[in-house]
Amino acid sequence: MKELNLRQLKHDGVCYRHHPTQLVAHLPDGLVLFSPRGTVGWKGETSWTASNDAYHYCWYDRWYNLLEFVDPVGNLLELYAHIASPVVLSDGEVSYIDYELDVTNIDGPRLVDEDEFVEAVEKYGYSAELQARCYAVAAEALTLVARWQPGLPPEQALAQIAGIGI
Repeated sequence: MKELNLRQLKHDGVCYRHHPTQLVAHLPDGLVLFSPRGTVGWKGETSWTASNDAYHYCWYDRWYNLLEFVDPVGNLLELYAHIASPVVLSDGEVSYIDYELDVTNIDGPRLVDEDEFVEAVEKYGYSAELQARCYAVAAEALTLVARWQPGLPPEQALAQIAGIGI
């Protein structure tokens, strides 16, 4: 597997979180990444260490990406969708703009981090159109998380969005 750097950006293009990840599959629709437990990441000057494995599904044409967090034996712990720009792969890096809204399957599926979204709207001046798009995409992500089948091979996993109807 090829190692890449995953960079999560704010609306102004500033990287606020990054960590190494492994490219599992580079497909026409997007990427599948894997970050094993023990991966060290950075949020500003602060580091953190992942306590679980994470499979990260990213599409080139979707305004969200999805994480499967699994325990050491492969049992699903959580599904988590970032409302974000479509992923970009360039020069050994994968990046996307994180719009702060998120969806989890914990006690859900449900929308989380709306307070962070409101703060970002003020700080970065998200247009009414961008705000509406983020909420529309969040509705899609709720459906995705509710119907997602974890643990599929990369091509089948990315193709699920067609079967889900979103």
